[in-house]
Amino acid sequence: MPLRFIHCSDIHLLDLAGTSPTRFLNKRLTGGVNLLLNRRRKHDPDLFRRIVEKAHQHQADRLVVTGDLTNLALESEFEHVREHLDKAGLPVTVIPGNHDAYTRGSARERRFEQYMAHLMEGEREPGHDYPFVQRHGDTALVGVSTAIPSLPLYAVGRVGDEQLARLGRALARLGDEGLARVVLIHHPVLPGVAKPRHELLDLDAFGRVIAEHGAELVLHGHEHKRIEGHLLGPGDRPVPVHGVGSGTYLSQKPGKHGAYAFYTVDPGGVTREYHRWDGSDFVPDPSTPPSTPPSTPAAHTAQPR
Repeated sequence: MPLRFIHCSDIHLLDLAGTSPTRFLNKRLTGGVNLLLNRRRKHDPDLFRRIVEKAHQHQADRLVVTGDLTNLALESEFEHVREHLDKAGLPVTVIPGNHDAYTRGSARERRFEQYMAHLMEGEREPGHDYPFVQRHGDTALVGVSTAIPSLPLYAVGRVGDEQLARLGRALARLGDEGLARVVLIHHPVLPGVAKPRHELLDLDAFGRVIAEHGAELVLHGHEHKRIEGHLLGPGDRPVPVHGVGSGTYLSQKPGKHGAYAFYTVDPGGVTREYHRWDGSDFVPDPSTPPSTPPSTPAAHTAQPR
């Protein structure tokens, strides 16, 4: 049976209830200013509620959120997000983004993992949170973390050598079993796509893991825009890479609309329906082709939209 799921990202659900001003005496100071002047008026949580409704209309098996569920990695935000996801009415898979490990304290306390562990259940190597593997028939979701705290005005990520080694072992094992492997990661994995100070620090190393072991699809968020491209897998077989716009973004700029994608995946291929926010509803985006894994080799490219 194929896996039918909704992919969204960067929903940035906000709740500052009970937050002391002293919690902003760190990187949250610049983040809080950004919330007041920019992000808060450009994102609408009602769009995420609409995505959940759309998931039910599509009769999706699962909702997948590739990071940045919160803004400042505060306990009140994680509680708020968990409540929304637990009430979604369908299974949910999540991975963390840079905003979910916004400060050293939130990362040290493993705050994301404490609140979201039940949405990341699956196979993993003992003693490690990532990557985790969720099997659904002939398809496996492989959750990777790039979430690390960084300096103010930076939004970089890193997988890390040890997690990359575990990822390689997981992809090899799943590939040997003939499963369709969907890698979930927050930061873009294509060169030249991320803005300065937003990049994945070990992007090349991630690409080498895909080149050696392959995957059928890589999904990410982070840049709040639609991104199309591919990495090369074994034998120079292209591995599709898709980035999705923010699920709650009100922008009407081409390629940067609020968006989600509806996927059907099995070992025979991948199909996609991309939906963008038009100001009143999520509508199909005719400029996005339904995607199936390319059958002919091509160069390592990024095609941002």
